[in-house]
Amino acid sequence: MKILIPMTDFGRTGGYRVLSELANAWIRNDHHVCFLVPCTSQLPYFPTRASIIRVDSNGNAVDPGESVPSRGIVQLASLYKALNRMADHYDILLANYSLTAFPVSFCTCHTAKKFYYIQAYEPDYFWGQRTFKSTILGLLSKLSYNLPLQRIVNAPLYFAYKNIRSDRFVTPGLDLNIFKPDERSVVDFKNKKTIIIGCIGRKEPEKGISYVLEAFKKLYGRDKRFLLRVAFGNLPGNWAHERCEVIMPNNDLELAGFYKSLDILIAPGTVQHGAPHYPVLEAMACGIPVVTTGYYGADNSTAWIVENKSSESIVNAVTDLIDKSELTFSKTVKALHIAQQLEWEIVSAKMIRYFTGNAVDANG
Repeated sequence: MKILIPMTDFGRTGGYRVLSELANAWIRNDHHVCFLVPCTSQLPYFPTRASIIRVDSNGNAVDPGESVPSRGIVQLASLYKALNRMADHYDILLANYSLTAFPVSFCTCHTAKKFYYIQAYEPDYFWGQRTFKSTILGLLSKLSYNLPLQRIVNAPLYFAYKNIRSDRFVTPGLDLNIFKPDERSVVDFKNKKTIIIGCIGRKEPEKGISYVLEAFKKLYGRDKRFLLRVAFGNLPGNWAHERCEVIMPNNDLELAGFYKSLDILIAPGTVQHGAPHYPVLEAMACGIPVVTTGYYGADNSTAWIVENKSSESIVNAVTDLIDKSELTFSKTVKALHIAQQLEWEIVSAKMIRYFTGNAVDANG
């Protein structure tokens, strides 16, 4: 099968990792995959084995070194023109971002099937920025979910979320050769000299890091054994604490090492609960107890679910977690089992079954 994935650029967030890893898994299974990007696109941050076709403003393929400045509508027009030329050479056109959904939907093709892989309800993030540009992008995102494309979402949450409608889902995957547990047993928190809690540092308010910082200060005020580790920094303002360490992982192996250095991972995002969130899934795969506002894979049997935008709820969950070591171990074992179902070969094969029209029910 030949799969073409148009993108406006390569980025560093989780959605781009998903696309690169899906492409890699499909190629391992003898499918042909290409990314189609404007010639101004940067190089992929997440390694991919897929071919990369760069096009100029007229939609013509150019050498990797060539770059003609273009922005916004010009980039979308270049993708649209290129798709009109090459779509029928592929079996599948896969839109993956609201803006790429438009050129995929409007391009003329006779044989290629058109799909839209929805990894989030994008208007929530655009409109949260409160600028004229983000307002327009939010409106375009909302419109994209009504385009005549076959929609695949990344969690059941989006089957009927606002104006998204779908009955097919494919979750993000995990590299279980990297994100895997060390030998772990029931932790004796009462006699532990240091209790390490951690989170992924993000500046966006909807990631909720401010509630982790507030909770940590309260926990440390009660028990000096607490230590906070923040991956990638991105702490708000000039926030600092004598018992806070910033860790800068350079790759997935180091990121997995970060998770495994923790006693507890906190993921307090404030929006779209029930969606996949990589820190939750990766920590679960590493056998680390998770405190979260509630993302895919995490429920009361696998994690500690806390109230939204509540540092006090996080404090109570952490306190309960360290007081109940046997329950904590039981939840992490169940969480690990769920994470192990998300190996890339499994999720990529599920997407292929949707592409080929072989029925897959909504639960699996």
